[in-house]
Amino acid sequence: MLRLSQLSLTMGEQDLLLDVDWHLRPGAHAGLIGRNGTGKSTLLRAIMRQVSPASGHIHLRGDARVAYLPQQALSGSVATVWDEARSQMAWLEDFERRLASAQAAAESGAPGAAEDLALVTEQMALCGAFAAEQRIGEVLNGLGFSTQDWQRGCDSFSGGWQMRIALARLLLSDPKLLLLDEPTNHLDVATRSWLADYLAASSATMIVVSHDRHLLDAACTETVELRDQGLHSFAGNLSAWIAERAVRQASLLDAKKKQDQQIARLERFVDRFGAKANKAAQARSKQKAIDRIERVEAPRRQGRPRLRLPDAPPGALVALTLRGVDLGWPDGPVVVGGVDLVLERGMRLAVLGPNGCGKSTLLGGLFGSIHPRAGRRVLGRDIRVARYAQDLAQELPADQTAIEAVQAQVPLAPTARVRAALGALGLVGDAQLRRVGLLSGGEKARIVLAGFACRPANLLLLDEPSNHLDAVTVEVLAEALAEFEGTIVLVTHDRWLVEQVATHVAHVGAGRVQLHAGVRPDDFLPPQRRTGSDGAETQSRTLVGEGREDWQDRKARQRDLDRARKRLRQVHQEIEAAEQDLAQLDASMAEVATDHLALAALAQQRSALSQRIEARYQEWETLEAIESD
Repeated sequence: MLRLSQLSLTMGEQDLLLDVDWHLRPGAHAGLIGRNGTGKSTLLRAIMRQVSPASGHIHLRGDARVAYLPQQALSGSVATVWDEARSQMAWLEDFERRLASAQAAAESGAPGAAEDLALVTEQMALCGAFAAEQRIGEVLNGLGFSTQDWQRGCDSFSGGWQMRIALARLLLSDPKLLLLDEPTNHLDVATRSWLADYLAASSATMIVVSHDRHLLDAACTETVELRDQGLHSFAGNLSAWIAERAVRQASLLDAKKKQDQQIARLERFVDRFGAKANKAAQARSKQKAIDRIERVEAPRRQGRPRLRLPDAPPGALVALTLRGVDLGWPDGPVVVGGVDLVLERGMRLAVLGPNGCGKSTLLGGLFGSIHPRAGRRVLGRDIRVARYAQDLAQELPADQTAIEAVQAQVPLAPTARVRAALGALGLVGDAQLRRVGLLSGGEKARIVLAGFACRPANLLLLDEPSNHLDAVTVEVLAEALAEFEGTIVLVTHDRWLVEQVATHVAHVGAGRVQLHAGVRPDDFLPPQRRTGSDGAETQSRTLVGEGREDWQDRKARQRDLDRARKRLRQVHQEIEAAEQDLAQLDASMAEVATDHLALAALAQQRSALSQRIEARYQEWETLEAIESD
């Protein structure tokens, strides 16, 4: 379907791709990943002939019908949503013309017209032409358009909704090759989930650039990383690639370590015996062996970075309570009303809902920047609140470096912690010393997030923290949040992040807030398709009243589960370390095999170590049983 031959791409003075050969087979769904600025969007534009390669060729199969969705796609039409969505279904329009012609011929009694009409009708049935309107409706509904919206003009919608119109038009055009650049921009979590399922079922060949891990896992059959001016392919989705990359890095580091030890042994022999006449020939042979060794290069990033949030300071068990609260912006209507919410220590609440439903308003009410129109907001004793919002990036001083900007947010944070937080979030090396005014919007957002991650607090409020983060960095953030022992409220459209972090889910919509414990698959569906909506509303109302004991039981079970997971990781590390010690003991015993006293002492150590390993394995089984319950 698509082949790159010795392709090189440049942007200004920067080389993005150098002499790349790559092939995309028909029917493949490729997720294109890589750090921001590596050239993913430029590659898609080059395939569309919008950017000229510095050298090399891009070969497309002759019958390839290509459809491209750029990041800022707008419908650019004044037609109705329905008409615009079907405007590029050329095959359907062709069938409709043929059907009208055949019907006219049959009505006039032309010879053979009846047979022609029967043939066209049969072909339309086989190609799904008679079900086309149903399909158009399903796509528009999946992308969040109500039936009342279908006959509205495209120009009456905001930019985010116009992007959905452009996406609907593209999906319905039946392309052979689909190029999608951040298709989840402006989409809520329910629409993202629908899009992931739709793409997964599509027979089109596609390249998808996205930071949405659930989309890449569900829709893509292979992962292509743009790194070091090359394309590195892996047969599997993003989660499989991340796991495989960790194994590859570990294997490469092990090979590098063994090779370094081998070279060191040979070099010691050369250094020691090179000058001795009776060993000179052997020394020269060893030197030739050293010269012939093809050196293993260690990976640039040795393992995944780790983000560690400061320990939650002691504070009240109930971090924050809203009782019958109505919230809205000044001089505006009430956006969410009658909110009853209890946030307790250890609770990690994901707030979900369509764009514009009031999620940020709720977060502002929790933070205290939006005062209740009615009801009460009660902050627990010794509760320290930290808030992350993307708009804070616009307030950063342009003349400060990234490190200085974080230190201005958190003056008491050690420089080492600041650097570690910036590095874990993808700002490494010289990027930490660049002036804020020279950084992109995404890099500025990471600076604010790094400052947030360095501030000690026991109640964290986050509004879309995964925006601008690549998949590996989102995983780093998810692990840090999941290990935090305070209280978290997370507003996000990232399904994977919710599934990894949340202990509770709150749905915001139609001016209400509905909450339930746990994360369910239907949490990511539109409200009308969520089977648990009524039950969730009942649970949200009992949190302050008679359901208190059930909530305490759920919280205690969740706390035990979190502790078991944390201990499980520790036990795994202890077993690995102990088995390495056991291997060293075995090697030592082999060396002193003729020294019975030394051998007996080592054997005693080995027996004690084996018993300790066996105890850890038994603890492992117990903890795994707790986790699986």
